Amino acid sequence: MKYTHFEVLAFVLGSAAVVTSIFLAPTEFPQAAEVTAQLLLIAVLAGALHWGRNGGFLSALVAIAVYVAMRVPLLHSEGLSRELLTLLGTRALTYALVGVVGGELAARIKYLFARIENDSLVDPFSGVYSARYAADSILSGVGQWDRYQTEYSVVTVTLSDEMFASYKSRRIRHMVRQVANYVRNDIRMVDDLATGGVGTFYILLPRTDAGGAAVVAARLSAGVRDSLGVTEDAVHATVLSAAQDAPTLKSLAAELSPVARVSAPQPVSDDRRASATPQEPLA
Repeated sequence: MKYTHFEVLAFVLGSAAVVTSIFLAPTEFPQAAEVTAQLLLIAVLAGALHWGRNGGFLSALVAIAVYVAMRVPLLHSEGLSRELLTLLGTRALTYALVGVVGGELAARIKYLFARIENDSLVDPFSGVYSARYAADSILSGVGQWDRYQTEYSVVTVTLSDEMFASYKSRRIRHMVRQVANYVRNDIRMVDDLATGGVGTFYILLPRTDAGGAAVVAARLSAGVRDSLGVTEDAVHATVLSAAQDAPTLKSLAAELSPVARVSAPQPVSDDRRASATPQEPLA
Protein backbone atom coordinates (compact mmCIF):
# COMPACT_ATOMS: atom_id res chain seq x y z
CA MET A 1 0.00 0.00 0.00
CA LYS A 2 1.27 3.48 -0.87
CA TYR A 3 1.33 6.02 1.95
CA THR A 4 -1.01 8.35 0.05
CA HIS A 5 -3.63 5.60 0.06
CA PHE A 6 -3.04 4.96 3.75
CA GLU A 7 -3.36 8.69 4.48
CA VAL A 8 -6.77 8.88 2.80
CA LEU A 9 -7.95 5.67 4.47
CA ALA A 10 -6.77 6.74 7.93
CA PHE A 11 -8.35 10.18 7.53
CA VAL A 12 -11.70 8.76 6.39
CA LEU A 13 -11.82 6.18 9.19
CA GLY A 14 -10.66 8.66 11.80
CA SER A 15 -13.18 11.27 10.68
CA ALA A 16 -15.96 8.68 10.72
CA ALA A 17 -15.01 7.69 14.27
CA VAL A 18 -15.07 11.31 15.42
CA VAL A 19 -18.45 12.04 13.82
CA THR A 20 -19.88 8.83 15.27
CA SER A 21 -18.68 9.82 18.74
CA ILE A 22 -20.64 13.07 18.43
CA PHE A 23 -23.90 11.21 17.79
CA LEU A 24 -23.15 8.75 20.57
CA ALA A 25 -22.57 11.50 23.13
CA PRO A 26 -24.36 10.83 26.46
CA THR A 27 -26.46 14.03 26.18
CA GLU A 28 -29.25 14.25 23.62
CA PHE A 29 -28.06 17.63 22.32
CA PRO A 30 -24.29 18.08 22.78
CA GLN A 31 -23.05 21.60 23.38
CA ALA A 32 -21.92 23.43 20.27
CA ALA A 33 -18.48 23.96 21.83
CA GLU A 34 -18.03 20.22 22.38
CA VAL A 35 -19.17 19.38 18.86
CA THR A 36 -16.66 21.89 17.52
CA ALA A 37 -14.00 20.41 19.80
CA GLN A 38 -14.59 16.99 18.28
CA LEU A 39 -14.43 18.39 14.75
CA LEU A 40 -11.12 20.08 15.62
CA LEU A 41 -9.79 16.59 16.25
CA ILE A 42 -10.29 15.86 12.55
CA ALA A 43 -8.16 18.89 11.66
CA VAL A 44 -5.40 17.71 14.01
CA LEU A 45 -5.54 14.24 12.47
CA ALA A 46 -5.22 15.74 8.99
CA GLY A 47 -2.18 17.75 10.07
CA ALA A 48 -0.51 14.69 11.57
CA LEU A 49 -1.15 12.49 8.54
CA HIS A 50 -0.03 15.07 5.97
CA TRP A 51 2.75 16.93 7.78
CA GLY A 52 4.07 14.40 10.29
CA ARG A 53 4.94 15.04 13.93
CA ASN A 54 5.77 18.74 13.63
CA GLY A 55 2.68 19.46 11.57
CA GLY A 56 0.57 17.49 14.00
CA PHE A 57 2.06 19.42 16.92
CA LEU A 58 1.25 22.78 15.31
CA SER A 59 -2.27 21.59 14.46
CA ALA A 60 -2.72 20.51 18.07
CA LEU A 61 -1.60 23.91 19.36
CA VAL A 62 -4.08 25.67 17.09
CA ALA A 63 -6.88 23.32 18.17
CA ILE A 64 -6.06 23.89 21.85
CA ALA A 65 -6.08 27.68 21.36
CA VAL A 66 -9.44 27.56 19.57
CA TYR A 67 -10.99 25.35 22.22
CA VAL A 68 -9.73 27.53 25.07
CA ALA A 69 -11.12 30.61 23.27
CA MET A 70 -14.53 28.91 23.01
CA ARG A 71 -14.48 28.23 26.74
CA VAL A 72 -13.58 31.78 27.79
CA PRO A 73 -17.26 32.75 28.43
CA LEU A 74 -17.67 29.73 30.71
CA LEU A 75 -14.44 30.64 32.47
CA HIS A 76 -15.71 34.17 33.10
CA SER A 77 -19.06 32.99 34.43
CA GLU A 78 -17.98 30.04 36.59
CA GLY A 79 -14.28 30.60 37.12
CA LEU A 80 -11.61 27.93 36.74
CA SER A 81 -13.51 25.08 38.39
CA ARG A 82 -12.15 21.57 38.72
CA GLU A 83 -14.61 20.33 36.08
CA LEU A 84 -13.55 22.98 33.58
CA LEU A 85 -9.87 22.41 34.29
CA THR A 86 -10.35 18.68 33.73
CA LEU A 87 -12.20 19.34 30.50
CA LEU A 88 -9.49 21.67 29.19
CA GLY A 89 -6.74 19.26 30.18
CA THR A 90 -8.46 16.28 28.57
CA ARG A 91 -8.97 18.12 25.30
CA ALA A 92 -5.38 19.41 25.25
CA LEU A 93 -4.00 15.93 25.95
CA THR A 94 -6.17 14.38 23.25
CA TYR A 95 -5.08 16.91 20.63
CA ALA A 96 -1.43 16.48 21.60
CA LEU A 97 -1.58 12.70 21.42
CA VAL A 98 -3.29 12.67 18.03
CA GLY A 99 -0.99 15.37 16.65
CA VAL A 100 2.42 14.35 17.98
CA VAL A 101 2.09 10.59 18.45
CA GLY A 102 -0.09 10.22 15.38
CA GLY A 103 2.35 12.23 13.27
CA GLU A 104 5.32 10.18 14.47
CA LEU A 105 3.53 6.92 13.74
CA ALA A 106 2.48 8.15 10.30
CA ALA A 107 6.08 8.99 9.40
CA ARG A 108 7.30 5.56 10.50
CA ILE A 109 4.48 3.77 8.69
CA LYS A 110 5.44 5.52 5.46
CA TYR A 111 8.90 3.94 5.45
CA LEU A 112 7.53 0.64 6.76
CA PHE A 113 5.29 0.37 3.71
CA ALA A 114 8.28 0.96 1.45
CA ARG A 115 10.28 -1.76 3.25
CA ILE A 116 7.40 -4.23 2.93
CA GLU A 117 6.98 -3.44 -0.76
CA ASN A 118 10.69 -3.78 -1.55
CA ASP A 119 13.39 -4.14 1.09
CA SER A 120 15.97 -2.42 -1.14
CA LEU A 121 13.94 0.81 -1.09
CA VAL A 122 14.86 1.48 2.55
CA ASP A 123 18.40 1.85 3.86
CA PRO A 124 18.71 -0.17 7.10
CA PHE A 125 21.63 1.89 8.40
CA SER A 126 19.77 5.22 8.39
CA GLY A 127 16.18 3.99 8.41
CA VAL A 128 15.13 6.21 5.47
CA TYR A 129 14.82 5.66 1.74
CA SER A 130 17.78 4.19 -0.10
CA ALA A 131 19.87 5.65 -2.92
CA ARG A 132 17.97 3.44 -5.36
CA TYR A 133 14.68 5.00 -4.29
CA ALA A 134 16.20 8.48 -4.62
CA ALA A 135 17.37 7.73 -8.16
CA ASP A 136 13.93 6.51 -9.22
CA SER A 137 12.20 9.48 -7.59
CA ILE A 138 14.56 12.01 -9.20
CA LEU A 139 14.07 10.53 -12.67
CA SER A 140 10.30 10.53 -12.14
CA GLY A 141 10.38 14.15 -10.95
CA VAL A 142 12.44 15.31 -13.91
CA GLY A 143 10.12 13.39 -16.23
CA GLN A 144 7.10 15.16 -14.73
CA TRP A 145 8.82 18.48 -15.38
CA ASP A 146 9.68 17.57 -18.96
CA ARG A 147 6.11 16.48 -19.73
CA TYR A 148 3.92 18.74 -17.61
CA GLN A 149 6.24 21.44 -16.16
CA THR A 150 5.43 20.16 -12.67
CA GLU A 151 7.99 21.63 -10.27
CA TYR A 152 10.39 19.26 -8.54
CA SER A 153 13.47 19.95 -6.43
CA VAL A 154 16.12 18.08 -4.46
CA VAL A 155 17.91 19.40 -1.39
CA THR A 156 21.19 17.70 -0.48
CA VAL A 157 22.30 17.91 3.15
CA THR A 158 25.90 16.82 3.67
CA LEU A 159 27.79 16.27 6.93
CA SER A 160 31.53 16.87 6.83
CA ASP A 161 33.89 13.88 6.98
CA GLU A 162 35.59 15.35 10.06
CA MET A 163 32.42 14.65 12.07
CA PHE A 164 32.97 10.90 11.69
CA ALA A 165 36.75 10.75 11.98
CA SER A 166 36.98 9.93 15.68
CA TYR A 167 33.77 7.92 16.15
CA LYS A 168 33.15 4.18 16.17
CA SER A 169 30.44 2.65 13.98
CA ARG A 170 27.82 2.59 16.75
CA ARG A 171 28.24 6.30 17.43
CA ILE A 172 28.18 7.05 13.69
CA ARG A 173 24.93 5.15 13.29
CA HIS A 174 23.40 7.04 16.21
CA MET A 175 24.41 10.35 14.65
CA VAL A 176 23.08 9.39 11.22
CA ARG A 177 19.78 8.24 12.71
CA GLN A 178 19.55 11.44 14.74
CA VAL A 179 19.90 13.57 11.63
CA ALA A 180 17.51 11.35 9.67
CA ASN A 181 14.85 11.59 12.38
CA TYR A 182 15.24 15.35 12.64
CA VAL A 183 14.93 15.93 8.90
CA ARG A 184 12.09 13.45 8.52
CA ASN A 185 10.08 15.25 11.19
CA ASP A 186 10.78 18.69 9.67
CA ILE A 187 9.49 18.00 6.16
CA ARG A 188 6.04 17.33 4.77
CA MET A 189 4.74 13.79 4.57
CA VAL A 190 4.51 14.24 0.79
CA ASP A 191 8.28 14.88 0.74
CA ASP A 192 10.74 12.00 0.89
CA LEU A 193 14.07 11.57 2.66
CA ALA A 194 16.74 9.31 1.18
CA THR A 195 20.41 8.67 1.81
CA GLY A 196 23.30 8.38 -0.61
CA GLY A 197 25.68 6.98 1.98
CA VAL A 198 26.79 7.92 5.46
CA GLY A 199 26.71 11.68 5.86
CA THR A 200 24.66 12.50 2.73
CA PHE A 201 20.89 13.00 2.71
CA TYR A 202 18.58 13.84 -0.17
CA ILE A 203 15.29 15.60 0.51
CA LEU A 204 13.01 14.96 -2.47
CA LEU A 205 10.47 17.77 -2.87
CA PRO A 206 7.59 17.26 -5.31
CA ARG A 207 5.75 20.36 -6.55
CA THR A 208 8.43 22.62 -5.09
CA ASP A 209 10.39 25.20 -7.08
CA ALA A 210 13.96 26.32 -6.47
CA GLY A 211 12.91 29.20 -4.24
CA GLY A 212 10.84 26.98 -1.95
CA ALA A 213 13.59 24.38 -1.87
CA ALA A 214 16.13 27.05 -0.89
CA VAL A 215 13.98 27.93 2.13
CA VAL A 216 13.84 24.24 3.09
CA ALA A 217 17.62 23.88 2.64
CA ALA A 218 18.42 26.87 4.86
CA ARG A 219 16.02 25.71 7.57
CA LEU A 220 17.22 22.12 7.57
CA SER A 221 20.94 22.92 7.56
CA ALA A 222 20.51 25.30 10.49
CA GLY A 223 18.32 22.79 12.33
CA VAL A 224 20.74 19.90 11.81
CA ARG A 225 23.64 22.01 13.12
CA ASP A 226 21.64 22.93 16.21
CA SER A 227 20.55 19.31 16.71
CA LEU A 228 24.12 18.02 16.58
CA GLY A 229 25.69 21.03 18.27
CA VAL A 230 28.28 21.48 15.50
CA THR A 231 29.81 24.46 13.74
CA GLU A 232 28.49 26.08 10.58
CA ASP A 233 31.03 24.48 8.26
CA ALA A 234 30.11 20.95 9.46
CA VAL A 235 26.75 20.89 7.62
CA HIS A 236 26.15 22.03 4.05
CA ALA A 237 22.97 22.19 2.00
CA THR A 238 22.54 22.60 -1.76
CA VAL A 239 19.54 22.84 -4.07
CA LEU A 240 18.80 21.40 -7.50
CA SER A 241 15.51 22.01 -9.31
CA ALA A 242 14.09 20.29 -12.38
CA ALA A 243 13.36 23.64 -14.00
CA GLN A 244 16.98 24.85 -13.78
CA ASP A 245 19.13 21.75 -13.25
CA ALA A 246 17.45 18.87 -15.11
CA PRO A 247 20.72 17.54 -16.67
CA THR A 248 22.49 17.63 -13.31
CA LEU A 249 19.60 15.84 -11.64
CA LYS A 250 19.69 13.12 -14.29
CA SER A 251 23.43 12.71 -13.70
CA LEU A 252 22.83 12.48 -9.96
CA ALA A 253 20.16 9.83 -10.51
CA ALA A 254 22.54 7.85 -12.70
CA GLU A 255 25.20 8.04 -9.98
CA LEU A 256 22.77 6.89 -7.28
CA SER A 257 21.20 4.05 -9.27
CA PRO A 258 23.91 1.44 -8.55
CA VAL A 259 24.16 2.49 -4.89
CA ALA A 260 21.41 0.10 -3.78
CA ARG A 261 23.70 -1.57 -1.26
CA VAL A 262 23.48 -1.21 2.51
CA SER A 263 25.24 1.83 3.92
CA ALA A 264 28.44 1.11 5.78
CA PRO A 265 29.84 3.27 8.58
CA GLN A 266 32.52 4.77 6.34
CA PRO A 267 33.01 8.46 5.53
CA VAL A 268 31.71 9.56 2.15
CA SER A 269 34.53 10.50 -0.20
CA ASP A 270 35.08 14.12 -1.15
CA ASP A 271 34.90 13.21 -4.86
CA ARG A 272 31.48 11.67 -4.46
CA ARG A 273 30.17 14.58 -2.44
CA ALA A 274 31.45 17.01 -5.01
CA SER A 275 29.54 15.26 -7.76
CA ALA A 276 26.41 14.82 -5.63
CA THR A 277 26.34 18.47 -4.55
CA PRO A 278 27.42 20.51 -7.57
CA GLN A 279 26.30 23.93 -6.36
CA GLU A 280 27.79 26.15 -3.73
CA PRO A 281 26.40 25.57 -0.21
CA LEU A 282 23.48 27.72 0.81
CA ALA A 283 24.35 27.44 4.50
